[in-house]
Amino acid sequence: MDLTQYLPKSLALSEDVIGWGERLLGFANFNRAHDHIEEDWENGSGEDFFTLACKYLNLNYDLEGLENIPAEGPCVITSNHPHGLSDGIMFGAVAMKVRKDVRIVVNDFLYCVRGMRQYAITVNVYGGDAAKRANMQGMKEMLNWLREGHCLLVFPSGSVSSLSLRHREVQEDPWQENITSVIRKTKATVVPMHISGHTGWLFQAVTVLAKGHRASLLPREIKRDGRMRHTIRLGKAIPPALMASFETTAALNDYLRLRSSLLRYPVVQKEPAASLPADRAEVDKPEPPELLQEEIDALPESCFCYHGNSTGLQIYAAEAEQIPRLLHEIGLQRELTFRSVGEGTGKSCDLDEFDPHYIHLIMWDSRNKALAGAYRIGRTDFILRNKGIKGLYNAGFFHFDQPMLDVISQGLEMGRAFITPAYQRQPASLDTLWMGIGRYLLKHPEYRYLYGTVSISNEYTDFSRRLIHGWLRANEMEDNLAKYVQANFPPEDMDLRAEDKPLIANGMKDVRLLNALVSESEADGKGIPVLLRQYLRLNGKMVSFGIDNDFGGTLDCLVLLDLKSAASRFTKRYMDVQS
Repeated sequence: MDLTQYLPKSLALSEDVIGWGERLLGFANFNRAHDHIEEDWENGSGEDFFTLACKYLNLNYDLEGLENIPAEGPCVITSNHPHGLSDGIMFGAVAMKVRKDVRIVVNDFLYCVRGMRQYAITVNVYGGDAAKRANMQGMKEMLNWLREGHCLLVFPSGSVSSLSLRHREVQEDPWQENITSVIRKTKATVVPMHISGHTGWLFQAVTVLAKGHRASLLPREIKRDGRMRHTIRLGKAIPPALMASFETTAALNDYLRLRSSLLRYPVVQKEPAASLPADRAEVDKPEPPELLQEEIDALPESCFCYHGNSTGLQIYAAEAEQIPRLLHEIGLQRELTFRSVGEGTGKSCDLDEFDPHYIHLIMWDSRNKALAGAYRIGRTDFILRNKGIKGLYNAGFFHFDQPMLDVISQGLEMGRAFITPAYQRQPASLDTLWMGIGRYLLKHPEYRYLYGTVSISNEYTDFSRRLIHGWLRANEMEDNLAKYVQANFPPEDMDLRAEDKPLIANGMKDVRLLNALVSESEADGKGIPVLLRQYLRLNGKMVSFGIDNDFGGTLDCLVLLDLKSAASRFTKRYMDVQS
Protein backbone atom coordinates (compact mmCIF):
# COMPACT_ATOMS: atom_id res chain seq x y z
CA MET A 1 0.00 0.00 0.00
CA ASP A 2 1.25 3.46 -0.97
CA LEU A 3 0.00 6.47 0.97
CA THR A 4 0.65 8.81 -1.97
CA GLN A 5 -2.19 7.09 -3.85
CA TYR A 6 -4.64 8.57 -1.33
CA LEU A 7 -3.24 12.12 -1.29
CA PRO A 8 -3.98 14.97 -3.70
CA LYS A 9 -1.47 14.95 -6.57
CA SER A 10 -0.79 18.63 -5.95
CA LEU A 11 0.39 17.89 -2.41
CA ALA A 12 4.18 17.50 -2.34
CA LEU A 13 5.51 15.82 0.83
CA SER A 14 8.98 14.60 1.71
CA GLU A 15 9.76 10.90 1.93
CA ASP A 16 10.22 11.27 5.69
CA VAL A 17 6.74 12.72 6.11
CA ILE A 18 5.28 10.04 3.85
CA GLY A 19 7.06 7.34 5.88
CA TRP A 20 5.82 8.82 9.14
CA GLY A 21 2.26 8.90 7.77
CA GLU A 22 2.45 5.31 6.59
CA ARG A 23 3.62 4.18 10.02
CA LEU A 24 0.88 6.18 11.74
CA LEU A 25 -1.87 4.85 9.49
CA GLY A 26 -0.67 1.24 9.56
CA PHE A 27 0.46 1.10 5.91
CA ALA A 28 4.02 0.19 6.91
CA ASN A 29 2.86 -2.68 9.14
CA PHE A 30 0.71 -4.07 6.35
CA ASN A 31 3.47 -3.77 3.77
CA ARG A 32 5.95 -5.58 6.01
CA ALA A 33 3.50 -8.45 6.40
CA HIS A 34 2.99 -8.60 2.64
CA ASP A 35 6.75 -8.71 2.08
CA HIS A 36 7.00 -11.66 4.51
CA ILE A 37 4.26 -13.50 2.61
CA GLU A 38 6.01 -13.06 -0.73
CA GLU A 39 9.32 -14.16 0.82
CA ASP A 40 7.63 -17.33 2.09
CA TRP A 41 6.27 -18.05 -1.40
CA GLU A 42 9.70 -17.47 -2.94
CA ASN A 43 11.09 -19.97 -0.45
CA GLY A 44 8.56 -22.60 -1.52
CA SER A 45 5.78 -22.17 1.04
CA GLY A 46 2.53 -23.77 -0.10
CA GLU A 47 0.33 -21.85 2.34
CA ASP A 48 -2.35 -19.62 0.89
CA PHE A 49 -2.30 -15.84 1.11
CA PHE A 50 -5.06 -15.56 3.73
CA THR A 51 -3.48 -17.98 6.18
CA LEU A 52 -0.07 -16.30 5.91
CA ALA A 53 -1.65 -12.84 6.22
CA CYS A 54 -3.35 -13.88 9.48
CA LYS A 55 0.02 -15.14 10.70
CA TYR A 56 2.02 -12.00 9.94
CA LEU A 57 -0.70 -9.54 10.91
CA ASN A 58 -1.32 -11.40 14.18
CA LEU A 59 -5.01 -11.93 13.40
CA ASN A 60 -6.26 -14.58 15.82
CA TYR A 61 -9.75 -15.96 16.10
CA ASP A 62 -11.85 -18.69 17.69
CA LEU A 63 -13.86 -20.56 15.08
CA GLU A 64 -17.21 -22.34 15.44
CA GLY A 65 -19.25 -24.17 12.80
CA LEU A 66 -16.62 -24.87 10.14
CA GLU A 67 -18.41 -28.15 9.39
CA ASN A 68 -21.33 -26.14 7.99
CA ILE A 69 -19.40 -25.19 4.83
CA PRO A 70 -20.24 -27.74 2.09
CA ALA A 71 -17.15 -29.36 0.60
CA GLU A 72 -18.44 -28.96 -2.95
CA GLY A 73 -21.16 -27.37 -5.03
CA PRO A 74 -22.24 -23.73 -5.46
CA CYS A 75 -22.02 -21.99 -2.11
CA VAL A 76 -22.18 -18.38 -0.95
CA ILE A 77 -20.82 -17.52 2.49
CA THR A 78 -22.34 -14.24 3.66
CA SER A 79 -20.79 -12.28 6.51
CA ASN A 80 -21.17 -9.07 8.42
CA HIS A 81 -18.36 -6.54 7.93
CA PRO A 82 -17.29 -5.13 11.32
CA HIS A 83 -13.61 -4.31 10.83
CA GLY A 84 -12.49 -3.75 7.26
CA LEU A 85 -9.36 -5.35 5.79
CA SER A 86 -9.07 -7.81 8.65
CA ASP A 87 -12.49 -9.25 7.84
CA GLY A 88 -11.54 -10.15 4.28
CA ILE A 89 -8.30 -11.77 5.40
CA MET A 90 -9.89 -13.85 8.17
CA PHE A 91 -12.86 -14.67 5.91
CA GLY A 92 -10.57 -16.14 3.28
CA ALA A 93 -8.52 -18.07 5.85
CA VAL A 94 -11.66 -19.67 7.25
CA ALA A 95 -13.11 -20.67 3.86
CA MET A 96 -9.78 -22.05 2.63
CA LYS A 97 -9.82 -24.60 5.44
CA VAL A 98 -12.61 -26.37 3.53
CA ARG A 99 -12.60 -25.06 -0.05
CA LYS A 100 -9.74 -24.11 -2.34
CA ASP A 101 -12.08 -22.89 -5.09
CA VAL A 102 -12.94 -19.58 -3.43
CA ARG A 103 -13.43 -16.05 -4.70
CA ILE A 104 -14.04 -13.10 -2.43
CA VAL A 105 -15.99 -10.02 -3.49
CA VAL A 106 -13.94 -6.94 -2.59
CA ASN A 107 -13.86 -3.25 -3.37
CA ASP A 108 -11.04 -1.43 -5.18
CA PHE A 109 -9.28 -0.68 -1.91
CA LEU A 110 -8.72 -4.37 -1.16
CA TYR A 111 -7.82 -5.16 -4.77
CA CYS A 112 -4.63 -3.16 -4.32
CA VAL A 113 -3.32 -6.06 -2.18
CA ARG A 114 -1.27 -8.10 -4.67
CA GLY A 115 -1.63 -11.42 -2.88
CA MET A 116 -5.43 -11.16 -2.84
CA ARG A 117 -5.91 -10.44 -6.55
CA GLN A 118 -6.01 -14.07 -7.63
CA TYR A 119 -9.02 -14.60 -5.34
CA ALA A 120 -10.83 -11.30 -5.90
CA ILE A 121 -13.95 -10.26 -7.74
CA THR A 122 -14.06 -6.47 -7.52
CA VAL A 123 -17.00 -4.14 -7.07
CA ASN A 124 -17.19 -0.38 -6.64
CA VAL A 125 -19.16 0.79 -3.60
CA TYR A 126 -18.69 4.51 -4.20
CA GLY A 127 -21.37 5.06 -6.85
CA GLY A 128 -21.37 6.80 -10.21
CA ASP A 129 -21.43 5.56 -13.83
CA ALA A 130 -17.99 3.97 -13.57
CA ALA A 131 -19.16 2.06 -10.52
CA LYS A 132 -22.23 0.76 -12.34
CA ARG A 133 -20.11 -0.52 -15.24
CA ALA A 134 -17.60 -2.16 -12.89
CA ASN A 135 -20.34 -3.75 -10.86
CA MET A 136 -22.05 -5.19 -13.93
CA GLN A 137 -18.80 -6.97 -14.73
CA GLY A 138 -18.49 -8.11 -11.13
CA MET A 139 -22.05 -9.50 -11.17
CA LYS A 140 -21.28 -11.51 -14.31
CA GLU A 141 -18.18 -12.96 -12.67
CA MET A 142 -20.16 -13.94 -9.56
CA LEU A 143 -22.87 -15.63 -11.61
CA ASN A 144 -20.37 -17.57 -13.71
CA TRP A 145 -18.31 -18.59 -10.69
CA LEU A 146 -21.31 -20.01 -8.87
CA ARG A 147 -22.77 -21.68 -11.94
CA GLU A 148 -19.48 -23.53 -12.27
CA GLY A 149 -20.10 -24.94 -8.79
CA HIS A 150 -17.61 -22.87 -6.78
CA CYS A 151 -17.62 -21.00 -3.46
CA LEU A 152 -18.15 -17.23 -3.19
CA LEU A 153 -17.32 -15.12 -0.13
CA VAL A 154 -19.21 -11.87 0.18
CA PHE A 155 -19.88 -8.95 2.52
CA PRO A 156 -23.37 -8.00 1.28
CA SER A 157 -23.26 -4.61 3.02
CA GLY A 158 -20.30 -3.64 0.82
CA SER A 159 -18.90 -1.39 3.54
CA VAL A 160 -17.70 -1.48 7.12
CA SER A 161 -20.25 -1.26 9.96
CA SER A 162 -21.07 2.27 11.09
CA LEU A 163 -22.11 4.00 14.29
CA SER A 164 -25.84 4.67 14.54
CA LEU A 165 -26.32 7.82 16.61
CA ARG A 166 -30.02 7.05 16.94
CA HIS A 167 -29.48 3.62 18.50
CA ARG A 168 -26.08 4.35 20.03
CA GLU A 169 -24.55 1.18 18.67
CA VAL A 170 -22.37 0.16 15.75
CA GLN A 171 -24.60 -1.39 13.12
CA GLU A 172 -24.17 -3.23 9.86
CA ASP A 173 -24.91 -1.11 6.79
CA PRO A 174 -27.91 -2.29 4.70
CA TRP A 175 -27.26 -5.44 2.68
CA GLN A 176 -27.39 -5.02 -1.09
CA GLU A 177 -30.19 -6.94 -2.75
CA ASN A 178 -28.14 -7.59 -5.90
CA ILE A 179 -26.13 -10.20 -3.94
CA THR A 180 -29.38 -11.92 -2.94
CA SER A 181 -30.48 -11.83 -6.58
CA VAL A 182 -27.29 -13.67 -7.55
CA ILE A 183 -28.02 -16.28 -4.90
CA ARG A 184 -31.57 -16.81 -6.20
CA LYS A 185 -30.48 -17.05 -9.83
CA THR A 186 -27.75 -19.61 -9.16
CA LYS A 187 -29.68 -21.64 -6.53
CA ALA A 188 -26.55 -21.64 -4.40
CA THR A 189 -26.49 -22.86 -0.81
CA VAL A 190 -25.88 -20.04 1.67
CA VAL A 191 -23.79 -20.34 4.83
CA PRO A 192 -24.21 -17.36 7.19
CA MET A 193 -21.13 -16.14 9.05
CA HIS A 194 -20.56 -13.59 11.81
CA ILE A 195 -17.35 -11.90 12.93
CA SER A 196 -17.31 -10.32 16.38
CA GLY A 197 -16.34 -6.76 17.29
CA HIS A 198 -16.24 -3.42 15.49
CA THR A 199 -13.78 -0.75 14.44
CA GLY A 200 -12.29 1.71 16.92
CA TRP A 201 -13.96 4.91 18.00
CA LEU A 202 -11.61 7.13 15.96
CA PHE A 203 -12.74 5.30 12.83
CA GLN A 204 -16.38 5.67 13.90
CA ALA A 205 -15.93 9.38 14.60
CA VAL A 206 -14.51 9.91 11.11
CA THR A 207 -17.43 7.88 9.74
CA VAL A 208 -19.90 10.28 11.34
CA LEU A 209 -18.03 13.44 10.38
CA ALA A 210 -16.59 12.56 6.97
CA LYS A 211 -17.46 9.02 5.89
CA GLY A 212 -15.83 9.41 2.46
CA HIS A 213 -12.38 9.84 4.05
CA ARG A 214 -12.38 6.87 6.40
CA ALA A 215 -10.87 4.33 3.95
CA SER A 216 -7.33 5.53 4.67
CA LEU A 217 -7.81 4.51 8.32
CA LEU A 218 -8.51 0.85 7.47
CA PRO A 219 -4.84 -0.29 7.57
CA ARG A 220 -4.53 1.35 11.00
CA GLU A 221 -7.46 -0.79 12.16
CA ILE A 222 -5.53 -3.96 11.31
CA LYS A 223 -2.98 -3.19 14.03
CA ARG A 224 -5.86 -2.76 16.48
CA ASP A 225 -7.43 -6.02 15.32
CA GLY A 226 -4.13 -7.80 15.89
CA ARG A 227 -4.30 -6.92 19.59
CA MET A 228 -7.54 -8.82 20.23
CA ARG A 229 -9.00 -12.27 19.72
CA HIS A 230 -12.02 -12.50 17.45
CA THR A 231 -14.93 -14.94 17.44
CA ILE A 232 -16.08 -16.24 14.07
CA ARG A 233 -19.24 -18.34 13.87
CA LEU A 234 -20.64 -20.14 10.85
CA GLY A 235 -24.34 -21.04 10.95
CA LYS A 236 -26.17 -24.00 9.48
CA ALA A 237 -26.35 -24.03 5.68
CA ILE A 238 -29.52 -22.54 4.20
CA PRO A 239 -30.72 -24.72 1.30
CA PRO A 240 -32.02 -23.28 -1.98
CA ALA A 241 -35.46 -24.86 -1.39
CA LEU A 242 -35.99 -22.78 1.74
CA MET A 243 -34.91 -19.58 0.01
CA ALA A 244 -37.25 -20.28 -2.91
CA SER A 245 -40.20 -19.98 -0.49
CA PHE A 246 -39.64 -16.22 -0.10
CA GLU A 247 -41.94 -14.19 -2.31
CA THR A 248 -39.61 -11.19 -2.64
CA THR A 249 -35.89 -10.65 -2.87
CA ALA A 250 -36.16 -7.94 -0.19
CA ALA A 251 -37.64 -10.36 2.35
CA LEU A 252 -34.99 -13.00 1.58
CA ASN A 253 -32.28 -10.34 1.83
CA ASP A 254 -33.46 -9.43 5.35
CA TYR A 255 -33.67 -13.10 6.30
CA LEU A 256 -30.11 -13.81 5.16
CA ARG A 257 -28.82 -10.78 7.03
CA LEU A 258 -30.74 -11.86 10.12
CA ARG A 259 -29.23 -15.36 9.97
CA SER A 260 -25.77 -13.79 10.03
CA SER A 261 -26.68 -11.29 12.74
CA LEU A 262 -28.20 -13.91 15.05
CA LEU A 263 -24.83 -15.67 15.20
CA ARG A 264 -23.68 -12.89 17.52
CA TYR A 265 -25.74 -14.55 20.27
CA PRO A 266 -24.01 -17.72 21.50
CA VAL A 267 -26.04 -20.93 21.75
CA VAL A 268 -25.23 -22.66 25.04
CA GLN A 269 -27.04 -25.93 25.69
CA LYS A 270 -28.43 -26.52 29.18
CA GLU A 271 -28.47 -29.65 31.22
CA PRO A 272 -31.95 -31.22 31.43
CA ALA A 273 -33.99 -29.95 34.38
CA ALA A 274 -31.09 -27.70 35.40
CA SER A 275 -33.47 -25.08 36.77
CA LEU A 276 -35.25 -27.36 39.26
CA PRO A 277 -34.46 -26.85 42.97
CA ALA A 278 -32.18 -29.50 44.42
CA ASP A 279 -34.37 -29.89 47.50
CA ARG A 280 -37.62 -30.55 45.62
CA ALA A 281 -40.08 -32.83 47.36
CA GLU A 282 -40.99 -36.30 46.22
CA VAL A 283 -44.22 -36.22 44.22
CA ASP A 284 -47.30 -37.75 45.86
CA LYS A 285 -48.38 -41.23 44.92
CA PRO A 286 -51.08 -41.38 42.20
CA GLU A 287 -54.71 -41.94 43.07
CA PRO A 288 -56.18 -45.44 42.49
CA PRO A 289 -57.59 -45.55 38.92
CA GLU A 290 -60.85 -47.18 39.95
CA LEU A 291 -61.59 -44.36 42.42
CA LEU A 292 -60.85 -41.75 39.76
CA GLN A 293 -63.21 -43.57 37.39
CA GLU A 294 -65.90 -43.44 40.08
CA GLU A 295 -65.61 -39.66 40.22
CA ILE A 296 -65.82 -39.43 36.43
CA ASP A 297 -68.93 -41.63 36.41
CA ALA A 298 -70.52 -39.52 39.13
CA LEU A 299 -70.23 -36.26 37.18
CA PRO A 300 -73.55 -34.90 35.88
CA GLU A 301 -74.23 -34.93 32.15
CA SER A 302 -73.74 -31.14 32.06
CA CYS A 303 -70.01 -31.64 32.75
CA PHE A 304 -69.45 -33.75 29.64
CA CYS A 305 -67.88 -31.85 26.71
CA TYR A 306 -66.40 -34.20 24.15
CA HIS A 307 -65.53 -37.81 23.36
CA GLY A 308 -62.89 -38.81 20.82
CA ASN A 309 -64.26 -42.05 19.43
CA SER A 310 -60.99 -43.20 17.86
CA THR A 311 -58.83 -42.46 20.91
CA GLY A 312 -61.15 -43.10 23.84
CA LEU A 313 -60.22 -39.68 25.25
CA GLN A 314 -63.05 -37.83 26.97
CA ILE A 315 -63.28 -34.21 28.09
CA TYR A 316 -65.17 -33.05 31.18
CA ALA A 317 -65.46 -29.60 32.75
CA ALA A 318 -65.92 -29.85 36.50
CA GLU A 319 -65.94 -27.72 39.65
CA ALA A 320 -63.22 -28.48 42.20
CA GLU A 321 -65.69 -29.78 44.82
CA GLN A 322 -67.01 -32.32 42.32
CA ILE A 323 -63.61 -33.99 41.85
CA PRO A 324 -61.55 -34.10 45.10
CA ARG A 325 -59.52 -37.16 44.06
CA LEU A 326 -59.19 -36.08 40.44
CA LEU A 327 -58.07 -32.63 41.58
CA HIS A 328 -55.28 -34.20 43.63
CA GLU A 329 -54.33 -36.34 40.63
CA ILE A 330 -54.27 -33.19 38.47
CA GLY A 331 -51.90 -31.55 40.96
CA LEU A 332 -49.39 -34.39 41.05
CA GLN A 333 -49.51 -35.01 37.28
CA ARG A 334 -48.98 -31.29 36.71
CA GLU A 335 -45.88 -31.41 38.86
CA LEU A 336 -44.50 -34.51 37.17
CA THR A 337 -45.16 -33.14 33.68
CA PHE A 338 -43.64 -29.72 34.36
CA ARG A 339 -40.62 -31.23 36.10
CA SER A 340 -39.91 -33.29 32.99
CA VAL A 341 -39.23 -30.06 31.07
CA GLY A 342 -37.23 -28.24 33.74
CA GLU A 343 -40.13 -26.43 35.38
CA GLY A 344 -42.33 -27.31 38.34
CA THR A 345 -42.98 -25.92 41.81
CA GLY A 346 -40.71 -28.38 43.62
CA LYS A 347 -43.67 -29.37 45.84
CA SER A 348 -45.16 -32.82 46.24
CA CYS A 349 -48.33 -31.71 44.47
CA ASP A 350 -48.89 -28.68 42.23
CA LEU A 351 -52.13 -27.26 43.60
CA ASP A 352 -52.62 -23.67 44.71
CA GLU A 353 -55.20 -21.31 46.20
CA PHE A 354 -56.76 -20.71 42.78
CA ASP A 355 -57.71 -24.30 42.01
CA PRO A 356 -60.80 -24.35 44.31
CA HIS A 357 -62.60 -21.57 42.41
CA TYR A 358 -61.53 -22.47 38.85
CA ILE A 359 -63.16 -24.87 36.40
CA HIS A 360 -61.02 -27.91 35.54
CA LEU A 361 -61.11 -29.26 32.00
CA ILE A 362 -60.18 -32.93 32.38
CA MET A 363 -58.90 -35.15 29.58
CA TRP A 364 -59.70 -38.68 30.67
CA ASP A 365 -58.59 -41.90 28.97
CA SER A 366 -61.69 -44.05 29.32
CA ARG A 367 -59.92 -47.15 28.01
CA ASN A 368 -56.99 -47.12 30.42
CA LYS A 369 -58.67 -45.23 33.29
CA ALA A 370 -55.95 -42.59 33.39
CA LEU A 371 -55.68 -38.80 33.48
CA ALA A 372 -54.16 -37.75 30.15
CA GLY A 373 -54.10 -33.98 30.73
CA ALA A 374 -55.98 -30.97 32.00
CA TYR A 375 -56.58 -27.25 31.49
CA ARG A 376 -57.68 -24.74 34.13
CA ILE A 377 -60.43 -22.29 33.18
CA GLY A 378 -61.14 -19.07 35.04
CA ARG A 379 -64.50 -17.38 34.45
CA THR A 380 -63.11 -13.89 34.80
CA ASP A 381 -66.40 -12.09 35.38
CA PHE A 382 -67.37 -14.58 38.09
CA ILE A 383 -63.94 -14.37 39.76
CA LEU A 384 -63.78 -10.56 39.72
CA ARG A 385 -67.29 -10.38 41.15
CA ASN A 386 -66.69 -12.89 43.94
CA LYS A 387 -62.94 -12.76 44.63
CA GLY A 388 -61.78 -9.44 43.23
CA ILE A 389 -58.64 -8.97 41.15
CA LYS A 390 -56.59 -11.07 43.57
CA GLY A 391 -58.70 -14.07 42.64
CA LEU A 392 -57.16 -14.11 39.16
CA TYR A 393 -54.05 -16.25 38.83
CA ASN A 394 -52.40 -13.97 36.26
CA ALA A 395 -52.95 -10.89 38.41
CA GLY A 396 -50.05 -12.19 40.51
CA PHE A 397 -47.72 -11.76 37.53
CA PHE A 398 -49.19 -8.86 35.57
CA HIS A 399 -50.84 -5.55 36.42
CA PHE A 400 -53.94 -4.87 34.34
CA ASP A 401 -55.10 -1.31 33.73
CA GLN A 402 -58.84 -0.76 33.40
CA PRO A 403 -59.02 -0.97 29.57
CA MET A 404 -57.45 -4.44 29.75
CA LEU A 405 -59.73 -5.45 32.62
CA ASP A 406 -62.72 -4.42 30.50
CA VAL A 407 -61.54 -6.86 27.82
CA ILE A 408 -60.65 -9.87 29.97
CA SER A 409 -63.86 -9.55 31.99
CA GLN A 410 -65.48 -10.84 28.78
CA GLY A 411 -63.10 -13.77 28.66
CA LEU A 412 -61.91 -17.03 30.15
CA GLU A 413 -58.48 -17.22 31.75
CA MET A 414 -56.79 -20.36 30.43
CA GLY A 415 -53.81 -21.79 32.24
CA ARG A 416 -51.86 -24.58 33.90
CA ALA A 417 -52.36 -26.72 30.80
CA PHE A 418 -50.50 -30.00 30.62
CA ILE A 419 -50.56 -33.30 28.78
CA THR A 420 -48.85 -36.12 30.62
CA PRO A 421 -45.66 -37.46 28.98
CA ALA A 422 -47.30 -40.75 27.97
CA TYR A 423 -49.91 -38.86 25.90
CA GLN A 424 -47.66 -36.15 24.49
CA ARG A 425 -46.58 -38.61 21.83
CA GLN A 426 -50.17 -38.91 20.60
CA PRO A 427 -50.91 -36.11 18.09
CA ALA A 428 -54.62 -36.18 18.96
CA SER A 429 -54.10 -35.24 22.62
CA LEU A 430 -53.78 -31.45 22.26
CA ASP A 431 -56.46 -31.37 19.60
CA THR A 432 -58.79 -33.26 21.93
CA LEU A 433 -58.20 -30.73 24.71
CA TRP A 434 -59.12 -27.94 22.31
CA MET A 435 -62.21 -29.85 21.23
CA GLY A 436 -63.22 -29.71 24.88
CA ILE A 437 -62.56 -25.96 25.04
CA GLY A 438 -64.71 -25.44 21.95
CA ARG A 439 -67.59 -27.42 23.40
CA TYR A 440 -67.34 -25.54 26.69
CA LEU A 441 -67.57 -22.26 24.79
CA LEU A 442 -70.67 -23.50 22.98
CA LYS A 443 -72.30 -23.85 26.39
CA HIS A 444 -71.07 -20.37 27.43
CA PRO A 445 -71.43 -18.07 24.41
CA GLU A 446 -71.19 -15.02 26.68
CA TYR A 447 -67.38 -15.26 26.56
CA ARG A 448 -65.59 -13.61 23.63
CA TYR A 449 -61.92 -13.96 24.66
CA LEU A 450 -59.48 -16.60 25.80
CA TYR A 451 -56.33 -15.40 27.54
CA GLY A 452 -53.49 -16.84 29.58
CA THR A 453 -49.78 -17.48 29.61
CA VAL A 454 -47.81 -19.83 27.41
CA SER A 455 -44.54 -20.79 29.07
CA ILE A 456 -41.14 -20.97 27.37
CA SER A 457 -39.25 -23.34 29.61
CA ASN A 458 -35.85 -22.43 31.01
CA GLU A 459 -34.71 -25.71 29.45
CA TYR A 460 -34.59 -23.91 26.11
CA THR A 461 -31.28 -22.22 25.37
CA ASP A 462 -31.08 -18.53 26.20
CA PHE A 463 -30.69 -17.94 22.47
CA SER A 464 -33.98 -19.69 21.66
CA ARG A 465 -35.85 -17.83 24.39
CA ARG A 466 -34.42 -14.52 23.18
CA LEU A 467 -35.34 -15.37 19.59
CA ILE A 468 -38.90 -16.45 20.42
CA HIS A 469 -39.39 -13.35 22.55
CA GLY A 470 -38.01 -11.09 19.80
CA TRP A 471 -40.08 -12.78 17.09
CA LEU A 472 -43.31 -12.46 19.06
CA ARG A 473 -42.61 -8.80 19.83
CA ALA A 474 -41.91 -8.07 16.17
CA ASN A 475 -44.76 -10.02 14.62
CA GLU A 476 -47.53 -10.95 17.04
CA MET A 477 -48.19 -8.08 19.46
CA GLU A 478 -51.62 -6.65 20.22
CA ASP A 479 -50.23 -3.14 20.54
CA ASN A 480 -53.54 -1.46 21.34
CA LEU A 481 -53.86 -3.48 24.55
CA ALA A 482 -50.21 -4.18 25.40
CA LYS A 483 -49.81 -0.66 26.80
CA TYR A 484 -52.41 -1.52 29.46
CA VAL A 485 -50.51 -4.53 30.83
CA GLN A 486 -47.29 -4.41 32.89
CA ALA A 487 -45.38 -7.50 33.97
CA ASN A 488 -44.38 -7.62 37.64
CA PHE A 489 -41.13 -9.29 36.63
CA PRO A 490 -40.37 -8.34 33.02
CA PRO A 491 -37.64 -10.28 31.18
CA GLU A 492 -34.22 -8.67 31.42
CA ASP A 493 -31.34 -8.93 28.95
CA MET A 494 -33.62 -10.65 26.46
CA ASP A 495 -34.02 -7.92 23.86
CA LEU A 496 -32.37 -8.31 20.48
CA ARG A 497 -30.14 -5.53 19.20
CA ALA A 498 -31.93 -2.62 17.53
CA GLU A 499 -30.70 -3.56 14.04
CA ASP A 500 -32.06 -7.11 14.36
CA LYS A 501 -35.67 -6.20 15.22
CA PRO A 502 -36.78 -4.91 11.79
CA LEU A 503 -35.06 -7.89 10.15
CA ILE A 504 -37.28 -10.27 12.13
CA ALA A 505 -40.37 -8.26 11.19
CA ASN A 506 -39.49 -8.13 7.48
CA GLY A 507 -37.53 -11.31 6.86
CA MET A 508 -39.03 -13.90 9.20
CA LYS A 509 -42.78 -13.37 9.37
CA ASP A 510 -43.57 -17.06 8.92
CA VAL A 511 -43.67 -18.94 12.23
CA ARG A 512 -42.30 -21.99 10.42
CA LEU A 513 -39.01 -20.17 9.89
CA LEU A 514 -38.88 -19.39 13.61
CA ASN A 515 -39.69 -22.98 14.51
CA ALA A 516 -36.98 -24.34 12.22
CA LEU A 517 -34.35 -21.98 13.62
CA VAL A 518 -35.24 -22.84 17.22
CA SER A 519 -35.12 -26.54 16.36
CA GLU A 520 -31.64 -26.08 14.85
CA SER A 521 -30.49 -24.43 18.07
CA GLU A 522 -31.74 -27.08 20.50
CA ALA A 523 -29.72 -30.23 21.12
CA ASP A 524 -32.88 -32.36 21.20
CA GLY A 525 -34.33 -30.68 18.11
CA LYS A 526 -37.44 -29.30 19.81
CA GLY A 527 -39.19 -26.39 18.17
CA ILE A 528 -41.33 -23.73 19.79
CA PRO A 529 -43.87 -25.02 22.34
CA VAL A 530 -46.84 -26.80 20.77
CA LEU A 531 -49.33 -24.72 22.76
CA LEU A 532 -47.77 -21.50 21.48
CA ARG A 533 -48.04 -22.76 17.90
CA GLN A 534 -51.68 -23.57 18.55
CA TYR A 535 -52.51 -20.07 19.79
CA LEU A 536 -50.67 -18.49 16.86
CA ARG A 537 -52.51 -20.73 14.42
CA LEU A 538 -55.78 -19.48 15.88
CA ASN A 539 -54.62 -15.84 15.56
CA GLY A 540 -53.78 -15.29 19.22
CA LYS A 541 -51.83 -12.09 19.98
CA MET A 542 -49.30 -11.25 22.70
CA VAL A 543 -49.96 -8.51 25.26
CA SER A 544 -47.03 -8.92 27.68
CA PHE A 545 -44.10 -11.04 28.83
CA GLY A 546 -42.91 -11.93 32.31
CA ILE A 547 -40.57 -14.22 34.21
CA ASP A 548 -41.96 -16.72 36.74
CA ASN A 549 -39.07 -17.16 39.16
CA ASP A 550 -41.06 -19.57 41.33
CA PHE A 551 -41.66 -21.90 38.40
CA GLY A 552 -38.19 -22.63 37.11
CA GLY A 553 -37.61 -19.15 35.65
CA THR A 554 -39.99 -19.73 32.75
CA LEU A 555 -40.66 -16.97 30.24
CA ASP A 556 -44.42 -16.40 30.35
CA CYS A 557 -46.01 -15.04 27.18
CA LEU A 558 -49.42 -13.53 27.94
CA VAL A 559 -51.60 -14.28 24.95
CA LEU A 560 -55.10 -13.01 24.07
CA LEU A 561 -57.34 -14.79 21.58
CA ASP A 562 -60.33 -12.86 20.27
CA LEU A 563 -62.81 -15.54 19.22
CA LYS A 564 -64.35 -13.17 16.68
CA SER A 565 -61.06 -12.77 14.79
CA ALA A 566 -60.39 -16.50 15.08
CA ALA A 567 -63.94 -17.47 14.22
CA SER A 568 -63.44 -18.98 10.78
CA ARG A 569 -60.62 -21.28 11.89
CA PHE A 570 -61.64 -21.86 15.48
CA THR A 571 -65.35 -22.56 15.10
CA LYS A 572 -64.93 -24.77 12.06
CA ARG A 573 -62.59 -27.11 13.90
CA TYR A 574 -63.53 -26.89 17.56
CA MET A 575 -67.11 -25.62 17.76
CA ASP A 576 -68.72 -27.56 14.94
CA VAL A 577 -70.95 -30.06 16.77
CA GLN A 578 -70.83 -32.38 13.75
CA SER A 579 -67.06 -32.94 14.12
